[in-house]
Amino acid sequence: MNWKNRAYLSYATLRGYRFPALLKQYVSEYDDGVSGETTTLALSRLLRHCREKVPYYADLLAQISSSELDGDPQSCLQKLPLLTKKLIRANFERLQSTDCGQRNCEENTSGGSTGEPVRLIQDDEYRDASAAIQWLCHHQLGCPLGAPHVRLWGSERDLESGTKSPKARFFNWLTNTTWMNAFAMTPKRMRGFIDVLNRQHPRLIVAYAQSIYELARFAERERIPVAPQRAVLTSAGTLYPFMREKIAQVFRCEVYNLYGSREVSDIAWELPGLKGLWAPPWANFIEIVDEDGVAVPAGTEGNIVVTCLTNFAMPLIRYWIGDRGALLPSSKTSGDIQMLSHVSGRTVDTFRRSDQTLVDGEYFTHLLYFRPWIWKFQVVQKSYTEILFRLVSTNGGPPKEELQEIATRSRLAMGDNCSVEFEFCDDLPPLRSGKFRYTISEVCA
Repeated sequence: MNWKNRAYLSYATLRGYRFPALLKQYVSEYDDGVSGETTTLALSRLLRHCREKVPYYADLLAQISSSELDGDPQSCLQKLPLLTKKLIRANFERLQSTDCGQRNCEENTSGGSTGEPVRLIQDDEYRDASAAIQWLCHHQLGCPLGAPHVRLWGSERDLESGTKSPKARFFNWLTNTTWMNAFAMTPKRMRGFIDVLNRQHPRLIVAYAQSIYELARFAERERIPVAPQRAVLTSAGTLYPFMREKIAQVFRCEVYNLYGSREVSDIAWELPGLKGLWAPPWANFIEIVDEDGVAVPAGTEGNIVVTCLTNFAMPLIRYWIGDRGALLPSSKTSGDIQMLSHVSGRTVDTFRRSDQTLVDGEYFTHLLYFRPWIWKFQVVQKSYTEILFRLVSTNGGPPKEELQEIATRSRLAMGDNCSVEFEFCDDLPPLRSGKFRYTISEVCA
């Protein structure tokens, strides 16, 4: 264990955070061969809490005995309805636990792959578990906390101010994290990104799938030498086979895919030597259902439904997350641990400026978070200098000043001469495949 690891975990523990202890527990249990019983116990605890303290679920669980909740919580789960974004909006208060005042709760929001923002309440237990799960993933890929790693990620604050706070710089140093901004990928910056990778030899590169793919294409196109890297972990978008092949070819290392969401944090990821995406049993329970909400056989693609096992402030039980995928049969997994064979359903395009600056499409979805008047959205780049926001509004419609803010921040990324238009629609239906493209670039690479 390196000294930065010890220092950071000791500091976090002194500040009252539980993720250091959870990380130690997860690593130990994983090394010893954790089983699906871990999920069963966590699910039973969650359902008991919901029956006692969450009004929305109290009535639904009232007729289920304690022995059933303890003995076969997965069967009890099947008796509950699916939870959609529409139901969350309609039952926002009743979905919150009556003891939220003791849980140090914060509000979060997500656009998700369906392009429908939803407000959520999350507590300390959820945040600590999520942090521990994230560091566990890095540990499993050969990058324990404190080892050097690079994040090619989105950072609106960096884009707007150009600097980071002293506190952020300190924690980046202590965790050995180097940030590269996926929302401002000019040719000059991309050369700088590659230089950082060549000099630092990080243990892990964590990146938006589309952004690391574009960086690989840039290095290849410009014939920039890239030192062999150790591992790349992609997220925040679909990692298509052609993207994986190019990233692996340019960076000369294994490429792993992570599936997660802002609603329930990390759900599953690929691991060395395993086929499929391993789902940590402490975090979420996964179901795959058809369009009517009926479970489909393992190996069959359907709609992903997730029960978050760590957020007791606003439990998300059988949450229809908006993506599609399939579970591996239990005969192909170890210790009854759930594994996804694949995930599909998220498409994020990279937007392009005339000066060849690349802007990850996630930048524009972030502009629409925490805006209760937005029901659905889709952002389309029509040309180098034209962005179209297609919106389905609710709750009284859009405040003029918020539209101006969205336009201003769009121009910050795309240039002062960018035309920003808003089109208000009655609905934004998905594609025939059931997928929804929430950012679309019509500009050719």
